[in-house]
Amino acid sequence: MAIPVIYQLITMVILMIVGVILHKKNILSIANAKGLSIVLTRVAVPCNMVVLLQRDYSPEIFRGFLVTCLATYGMCCVGALMFFIVGKFMKMKPAELGLFSGGGVYSNVIFMGQPLILAMYGAEGLIFCVAVMFTCNVFLFTVCSVLFAMGSDQKKNLKTMAKEICTSLICISAVVGVFCFVNEIHLPQPVYDVMQYSANTTVCLSMIYIGSLLAAANVREIFKDKVVYIFSFFTLIIMPIITKAICHTFMSGMALSVLVVLMATPAAAALPSFADQYGADEKRASQYTFVSTIFSVVTLPLVAQFLC
Repeated sequence: MAIPVIYQLITMVILMIVGVILHKKNILSIANAKGLSIVLTRVAVPCNMVVLLQRDYSPEIFRGFLVTCLATYGMCCVGALMFFIVGKFMKMKPAELGLFSGGGVYSNVIFMGQPLILAMYGAEGLIFCVAVMFTCNVFLFTVCSVLFAMGSDQKKNLKTMAKEICTSLICISAVVGVFCFVNEIHLPQPVYDVMQYSANTTVCLSMIYIGSLLAAANVREIFKDKVVYIFSFFTLIIMPIITKAICHTFMSGMALSVLVVLMATPAAAALPSFADQYGADEKRASQYTFVSTIFSVVTLPLVAQFLC
């Protein structure tokens, strides 16, 4: 199981190196990279979620999809609580504690998770990948938004949270995809092709984007901070172990394996920009993303081999 993951990670690392080179050569600036992220989250990823659900309906797969959604939200809550307790033990201030707790479970499911699941399980596994992506976005606009706003005055009420969920293109595309899947609605070929072409850019552009973020990081300064190591340890190792321990009691097979792998992905590439929206420390968020992404090259194959 680890072999396809290793091959896929090598491919992703090469694409990240391309992003690093483009940034170092001043071809891809931080501002342009953020624009690239917007294209990914508002075009490529939503199209991808609809395309992945363009398949014949199966009651068993649909039940697995719903169970995966519930399990994902539950594990995100458990993970956030775990990080909160660890942060309290480390005597973090409210703002840092909120970012530590929310960032620990806001994983790179969209950009890194999908290609890994495709390499491991093929198109069948991507159905459950959509379930995790959709639920993680719901969690992002609910619990994470509260955590990231700790220590600031940018708190949001339930009405605002609900509005953000309903207007999120990723959430909307997941709902559209599920509706088409359940009712066996197949898109016209030209529309499907357009969405497929957009979806095919997801992996390449996302890895280049992550590479540009890594290029802008101060590596020496980052690796002197023990907090990033603790963050990465709990994100990349403890989270998948806890997920397997809890979820194997009511899940099995491919759905469980997909969830375990996705819970082992590093901090999301979009974490710095989302943290900045709530007045959290964007620099610290980028450090979490950088270090956990580097270490995930080693930990993800181990998770695939021993937990899946």
